[in-house]
Amino acid sequence: MKHELKKVEHSAVEIKISLTAEELSPIKAGVTKTLAGKVEVPGFRKGHAPINKVEAAYADAIKEEVVETVLKANFDKIVAEEKIAPVSFIYDLVTEMNETLEITFKVDVYPEITLGEYKGLEVEKETFEMSEDLLNKEIENMMATKSNLVDAAEGHKAVMGDTVDLAFEGSIDGVPFEGGKADSHQLKLGSKMFIDNFEDQLVGYTVGQEGEITVNFPAEYHAATLAGKPAVFKVKINAIKTLVQPELNDEFAKEAGFESVEDLKTKKTEEIKAKEEARVQNNFVGKLIQKLVSESKADVPKSMVVREVENRMAEMNQQLAAQGMDMDQYLKMTGMTKEQAFSQIAPMAQNKVQVDLVLEAIAKAENLEVSAEELSSRTEEIAKMYGMNKEQLEAELTKNNNLNDFNGSLMNELLSQKAVEIIVNNAK
Repeated sequence: MKHELKKVEHSAVEIKISLTAEELSPIKAGVTKTLAGKVEVPGFRKGHAPINKVEAAYADAIKEEVVETVLKANFDKIVAEEKIAPVSFIYDLVTEMNETLEITFKVDVYPEITLGEYKGLEVEKETFEMSEDLLNKEIENMMATKSNLVDAAEGHKAVMGDTVDLAFEGSIDGVPFEGGKADSHQLKLGSKMFIDNFEDQLVGYTVGQEGEITVNFPAEYHAATLAGKPAVFKVKINAIKTLVQPELNDEFAKEAGFESVEDLKTKKTEEIKAKEEARVQNNFVGKLIQKLVSESKADVPKSMVVREVENRMAEMNQQLAAQGMDMDQYLKMTGMTKEQAFSQIAPMAQNKVQVDLVLEAIAKAENLEVSAEELSSRTEEIAKMYGMNKEQLEAELTKNNNLNDFNGSLMNELLSQKAVEIIVNNAK
């Protein structure tokens, strides 16, 4: 048996295996003999048909079994001899068997990575300064969650921010259109939930007041029969509710879990600073990594991208299941096919694979290692997330034959973190 290997695009190799007649003959004979004892040939008892009759009746099955036998016997040897690391199953398999046998196939392999300079990278880092405006906005958001809608005082004129209970009927050229009528609809003025300047024209209305509002449907409106057309809505205000916010005092602060207003402001300031500084740092790290990826070379195999897309879609399916949906329902709701969803996710998946490859290359270049203590500590952290201890998690993973994959994934995660630390600590 001899083989030839040549590199093709996207980190794949094409391998050709050739067997002479002398090499093929005993393999084919063994396969045929085994098959002859199992199959039935018309006119003969099971297992008693002549070999030539079995060969004629089951030529395709014999060929398939011979090819599988040859691949099983030689694939690992070729991998070791050529020093390649397959990352996909065999594909584009072509076989030709007569007196001799030729098998040609492709397989994706771990790509060659040319690292850009990962020490001394220079990117712009955002600066963050705490301000009274940020604190006040955070407190306003807190107070808004504790606010209540109450009926407006008699004679109150609607203003932006009020919520009106609205009856309306829309028409175009005096003809009512489908979906343009409601006897009671809650609308917060200023929310921009209605088209054009509909909400602006309700400012100043009082409870019980009726009127007409003129608007234009957008040219790109989803209903083609309405797109770009002017419409008139007859409206009536059934009720107006205003938002009443609590006062910012010690009582409010205590209800929110703080000792006083001063304590609330102090701790919220620290919280905002920590959150914003983490955001700034994450953006900085992201820029460094993307710059390194752009300056490195890695011809990513298609199978690695496909695998990443499939992982993301599986995660998405789990999230949808938690909401009582599945992927098919989601795709129907968004008007996408699975192929379109795949294409949408693929660029992000491609980038994720490139990042992983580059970080792995840095880990190798720096001879980074993960200690047993580090692996154990990270396992404990994950176990706590699931309400378990380390031993319980490992027992569950062992039961499902996933412990080795889990530990391998954690090792890669921790090595990547260490590689990122090197990039960041040496950045300008």
